[in-house]
This record gives sequence, structure tokens and C-alpha cells, in this order.
Amino acid sequence: MMVNPAATIEAIRRDPHFQRLKAMVIDATGLAYYADKDAAFAERINRRLPFGTVTTVAGYLAALEAEGPGGPEYQGLINELAVGETFFFRYIEQFDALRAVAIPECIRRNQSSRLLRIWSAGCSIGPEAYTIEILLKQHFASQLEGWQVHIVGTDINGAFLEQARRGAYGDWAVRGLSPETLEACFDRQDKLWSVKQKYRQWTTFMPFNLVEGAIPSYPHGIGHFDIILCRNVMIYFDEATRHRLLGNLHKALADGGWLVVGHAEAGPQMNELFIPVSVPGATLYRKQAEPPAMAAVSRKATPSPAAAALTLAAAPRRAARAPAKPAPRSATDAASAPQSRSPASPAPASGVPAPPDAAETSERSSQLEACLARVEAQRLDPAAHYQLGLVEEELGVGDPVAAFKRALYLDPRFVLADYHLALAYWRRGRLVPAQRHFRNAREALDNRADGEAVTEGGGLTVQELRGMLDLWLTGEEG
Repeated sequence: MMVNPAATIEAIRRDPHFQRLKAMVIDATGLAYYADKDAAFAERINRRLPFGTVTTVAGYLAALEAEGPGGPEYQGLINELAVGETFFFRYIEQFDALRAVAIPECIRRNQSSRLLRIWSAGCSIGPEAYTIEILLKQHFASQLEGWQVHIVGTDINGAFLEQARRGAYGDWAVRGLSPETLEACFDRQDKLWSVKQKYRQWTTFMPFNLVEGAIPSYPHGIGHFDIILCRNVMIYFDEATRHRLLGNLHKALADGGWLVVGHAEAGPQMNELFIPVSVPGATLYRKQAEPPAMAAVSRKATPSPAAAALTLAAAPRRAARAPAKPAPRSATDAASAPQSRSPASPAPASGVPAPPDAAETSERSSQLEACLARVEAQRLDPAAHYQLGLVEEELGVGDPVAAFKRALYLDPRFVLADYHLALAYWRRGRLVPAQRHFRNAREALDNRADGEAVTEGGGLTVQELRGMLDLWLTGEEG
């Protein structure tokens, strides 16, 4: 007799032990992404059953409780739940920003120690970590000669880490790379692209749970990093977990260190903990390098032009009460306001951006006032309401939900307004309207070219946003 998979998944979903099992796994992994995706979670459970002699949800729950998150079957389930889609030089603008600003600053700052430490947190199958080593060796080989360079990639998914250590990838992971880059960085092995040994010397991989693991964790080598990349990881966590993780990442950075996050992962806490540094095409986040009292003294000296440029980028320009568009600080609106340098050749950062002085302490309120002034002057401009919603969401003031709704009322096909409205609902625990607006945003991308830039997206493409939305909509409840 043929088994109906859909009926089996539905039976798992309706089992009285199912919700307890799901809550336990989410608590252990932080994957709140599955909080409103019973069908998707049940489908993953179905893949693991039967587990030995265990064939029921109750039995599976008891088995997982007995072995704990470190057990082999728990790890097998986590491997099913985690998302591993990634590729080399993903979001190239962020790597350009690291090359132009963050890495040169780290090299200058660490001249005495000659040590550079970089963490790819949530590294999946490894392309991000290898991309960093390729970047360093292609652009900074002479400056790093004789240095100790450590790039560590961590993930909760053991199967991903095994593939990362093999360093061999299909065409999908190297899509977009030029033939010259493929030839220089990879060896062709049957149908796979294998990272050349010269680009594996600094990179290691190990398991680490960002939710349950202690951060910093010096016995594991997790701490005192110059650069941390944690991209498209926090979107799967609830607000409390995200808040805690950001605080831990801040602790794991060396003073003056840099944090890189993914689209839609910036929020109010980012600007509380870090100095946003806007460069053409991206925004990086920097841990304050010195206490405010010391910074106030150092600001009395005249900064170099490059240091002044970085300081300008570190705090978005304070707009006057005029309808001019303020410098956005959301990752999905990552392109900064026009800078004093060409996007093609960003000025290197040679100084430490100082914290805001007394004249700049009202920067946040000024940014909000600028958005309000723009809305007042351009009431029928959907982008004005959208920008206001972003700022209100980041600052934790006003009613960002209402602002995003006004943007959609004025332009029902404003896809990023739908997307951020969905995120705002999701962060507030309103899962049904969140899913509705995720679907609306996904439908708005139908029949649009993959490479087309998304309006107000700061370089975000239709293909990238479509992929992000598909993750949110996988296994959605009708």
C-alpha cells in the first residue's frame, strides 16, 4: 500500500507532542524561522523517521531529549533544518567595502602584533570564509607577509562543515565568477570546483552554536576578532535571540573591530552598539575603538583627509529640515548618501572614526526630523514614508508599521515596503499579517528580471530579494 507523504506530514503536524518537539528544537537552535511554519518543520521530522526503532513523534521527542543537542540524531535534525544556500563573493559590495576600508584599517592597527583574526559566523558550506582568504591573498599579500592570519568558519550544521573542509563546489556556488577567477582560485575536478590549496592555508572550520555557545569562548578560539561576518543568520532568530547575539558579537570583537551583517539585519541595537560606516554600496559596523573621554581629546588634533572621510561616513549626515533624502542606514538600503569620494575608488581609512561630539549627539533625532520634514513636504511620495518607517523601526520610535502601510497605499507594488512591513509584523509576533506581506512582496517580483535593481534597495537585486523571500515562505501555512 502506497503511503501518502502529505498525509504523513499532516499526521505529524497534528500529533499532540509535535508543538513541544518544535519548541524544544527552536529553543536549542534559535531557529524561530520555523515558529509559524508547522508544515515545513513536520516535513523535516518526516525525513528523520523512522529513527532506529522510533516511529512516533513522542518516541522521537524522548530520544532527542535523552541525547541532548550534542547528540548525533539531534545534529542530524539540525542539518535538515539549517539553510545552506550560499556562493562565493556573495554581496560583492560588502567585500569591496572590506577591501577598501576595513582590512587596510586592521592592518594599520595591528602592525605591532602582526596578527589578523576573522570569523565567518554561520559559515554554511564555506564559500564566505574562502572568499576572505582569496581577497586577502589577491590584494594584501605583501602587507601580510610574515603575519599570522586566522580565518575561522563556524556553523551548527555538521554536514555543511564537512563540505566546507572538502572545499569542492558545484557550478551554483561559483556562479558569477569570471573565467579568470575560476582559473586562478579553483581546480576543476570532474564536475566540481575545488578551492586551490594556496587559498586554504589560513582557513579552518569547526562546529559552534551561536545560540547556546558562550561568546567570547576563548577555549574555542572565539574572541578578539578584527572582523566578524554574520550575514543572513539573524533573520532566522527571534528578537530576543538576535538582541543577545549582537551583544555577544560585540564582545567577541577587538576594540575597533568590524561587523558585517546581511540585508534586513540592521536594527536599533546595531546603532547602539556599533558605529555605522557607510561606504559606496554597503554599510559596515565598527566597535568603538576608544572611550568617549579619550576620543574627545584626540579630536582636538586635525584629522587627515582620509580619517575625516571615514568619520563623515561613520555618522550619516545631519540633514536640515528640508525634503532632502537622509542617508539610509538599513542594510537593505545600504548605499550611502553621496560621499566625498568616487564609488569606483573609495578612500582608504587611515584614522579611527571618533564617537559623536556634543554637536552630533542629536544626530538620531535630526535624522528622524529630516524624514518627518520630507514626508510633510512630499506627502504623496511613497519613498518618503518608506524611509520614515526604516528610521522609526531602527530607532524604536513612532509607528513604522503605519509608515510602511502609507508607502504601500501610495504604491501597492513597492516591494521593499511590503518586505519591511512583513519583518515589522514578524518582530512583533504578528505572524499571519507577516506571511501575507511576505507573499505580497514575492508576488510583486514575478516577471521581473533577476538582475534588476530593487527600488530603494541600495543595489539589492530582484534575484537576491526573491531568494530571501523564498526562505521566509518555505512551508508557509496556507
